[in-house]
Amino acid sequence: MIGYQISIQARRRPEAIALVFGARQLTYAELDARAVRLAAALHARGIQRGERVAALLHNCPAFFELLFACAKLGAVFVPINFRLVAREVGLILDACTPRMLFVGAGFADLLASLATRDTRPAWIVPVDDHLASLPVASPGPDEDLLGTPADGRESAAPVPPEAVLMLLHSSGTTGLPKGIMYSHATTLAGSSAKIIDFSLTAHDVTVVFGPLFHAGPLMDLALPLLLCGGRVVLGASRQFNPQQLLQTIDEQGGSVIPIYPTMLRRVLDTPADAHLALRRLRLIITGGEAAPIPVIEGVHARFPGVAFVNNYGSTEGGPVTTYLAPQDSQHKMGSVGRESFSVEVRIMDEAGGECAPDAVGELVVRSPFVCLGYWGRPLETAAQLRNGWWYTGDLARRDAEGFLWIAGRSKDMVKTGTENVYPIEVEQVIAEMHGVVEVGVIGVPDPAWGESVVAYVVVAPGRSLDAADVIAHCQSQLASYKKPRWVRFVDSLPRGTTNKVAKNVLREWWGHEASAGATAAHAPD
Repeated sequence: MIGYQISIQARRRPEAIALVFGARQLTYAELDARAVRLAAALHARGIQRGERVAALLHNCPAFFELLFACAKLGAVFVPINFRLVAREVGLILDACTPRMLFVGAGFADLLASLATRDTRPAWIVPVDDHLASLPVASPGPDEDLLGTPADGRESAAPVPPEAVLMLLHSSGTTGLPKGIMYSHATTLAGSSAKIIDFSLTAHDVTVVFGPLFHAGPLMDLALPLLLCGGRVVLGASRQFNPQQLLQTIDEQGGSVIPIYPTMLRRVLDTPADAHLALRRLRLIITGGEAAPIPVIEGVHARFPGVAFVNNYGSTEGGPVTTYLAPQDSQHKMGSVGRESFSVEVRIMDEAGGECAPDAVGELVVRSPFVCLGYWGRPLETAAQLRNGWWYTGDLARRDAEGFLWIAGRSKDMVKTGTENVYPIEVEQVIAEMHGVVEVGVIGVPDPAWGESVVAYVVVAPGRSLDAADVIAHCQSQLASYKKPRWVRFVDSLPRGTTNKVAKNVLREWWGHEASAGATAAHAPD
């Protein structure tokens, strides 16, 4: 199903540029032809429908060639986070047992560590995923590397819509990331919603620097644009350079751009360049984690006249489940807006009823692009997918006007005395302080109150801030029970595979500190 979607664009717009990667460009006709040949090569190697084909690649055209080849063949594409260590990659291989593994440059040591693992695929295919410095096409991961003659024939047998297209992996806060099943139908439905909500056309250009193994960089704009005939410009995913992102947007005429909060902070810290006109830029989308209010204000100030969309989504419930429309971005700042096209959202209380306006409960979602569940984990799937609704584990409230506000993860909520404290509220307040780069808030055991609030704060170089400053600021902006009892200053916050702050690691840090009997500056009772 997804395989022939790219064939449609190849017939309609064969000479239009589909992908740009450094000096190299691929037209839709070339992209489709390479995907067809690669599908034939995979089939010649014995890859059957439903079998997994994994990829450990930095951003490069081969990522999409392989995705569409698997789609045409009916195989299951499994992109793997290239930031994982050998043990973590090995556990993913154990879980999905791929027949082939396509590997980019720089992973020789990792592969050597997996040499004796039973689930290491017999076929390891090297791919040159370096940013192209020449416009000529490098040898593709098809006939040259697989030893299969080129074959331009595409299978006539259709792949059913309900077939699994790919496994994307969650952040795995308690262990192994779970393989989240996207079918052809859910992928197409999700892409169609983005095309409708963001008015995407074949004239749009996106620039993607985020790693494609994440649902956001892949599904927010890149895949929807390819399915509607637009242009996708891939940035190097090895190390993010905000100046390079802005230059690429300018040079390539970027019009719709995903920039996630950690990237936005660095973009805003980059001095404005009068030579970068960014004339075609019409839309910036952010999401993946809560964007601090100062960052949102900074985007509006830095890019006046450019629509800014703050969204909420998840790999399981669907990227861009809700979004704050540009016309609401100022007077509802911090909200994640309303439901995307074809999406239903409810806020449920612990008794299973729908919450009243402004009451916090669990966000549940139903839509054509909610995932099928977790690969090989039927019990965990059944716990989250109930009567057609996906229970996200995220806490949220809906205001009287119907706008949604995320309160955090249900497991991250702090219960102090009889009161609930939602970490995101405290984080937003601390993020307003001058010199704060980022902040993570958790609850920790407290013998008197059950739990107390701890804030881990990253301060900009050259700025001075102490725990008393943070606590006093919170006490002036929040109810007293919400203020941090403990404040820790750190060089950086730990992040999971989806780049969200890893609250479980923060709790481990606190546990080690408590075990060591360390003392801490804290708020007065």
